[in-house]
Amino acid sequence: MVTLCRKDNNFLKWQYQIEFFLEGYGLFGHFDGSTIAPQKFAVLDEEGVTSEVTTGYKEWLRTDKALMSFVIATLSDDTIEYVSDSKTTRDAWLSLSNPYAMMSHAQISHLKTELQKAKKGGDSINKFLLCLKHIKDQLSVAGISISNDDLMIVALNGLPSEYDMIKTVLIALDTSISFKEFHTQLLTAE
Repeated sequence: MVTLCRKDNNFLKWQYQIEFFLEGYGLFGHFDGSTIAPQKFAVLDEEGVTSEVTTGYKEWLRTDKALMSFVIATLSDDTIEYVSDSKTTRDAWLSLSNPYAMMSHAQISHLKTELQKAKKGGDSINKFLLCLKHIKDQLSVAGISISNDDLMIVALNGLPSEYDMIKTVLIALDTSISFKEFHTQLLTAE
């Protein structure tokens, strides 16, 4: 089930829930465009295109409208404006995604700067890494990919001097570790 109401500040969490829910029911194709509407009007050899709406189109339209209602039910009052002109779930999905995928160069530069300047300070390791992941996710929506290795380097650079020993150990490793292992190592050091 989708537990989040889509607001201006939680697009990625909402998107994550919506995608998994719909993929589980085999319905995400209406959103990503892979489920294309069948031909609307029947074509008869001798008559050509008729005014008779095909059964396939009626079923597709019924499903699409039900999915559109589902999406609208998960939107806050502020975000419903994004989809008010949408005729299909595909249109609605694009309208909801585009404001976040179309970040300005200044916004992207600001997020990159935040990532590079991030410091743990008095926060817990969990809170610090969650903050870094949030910035990484925002950049990802804008099409900027940050690898987990790069994120780990940023995290190490943001740690205070009392973490120097674990920083040295993690930097000296011969092989890459997963972000989960990295997180566990930092929690142990904390």
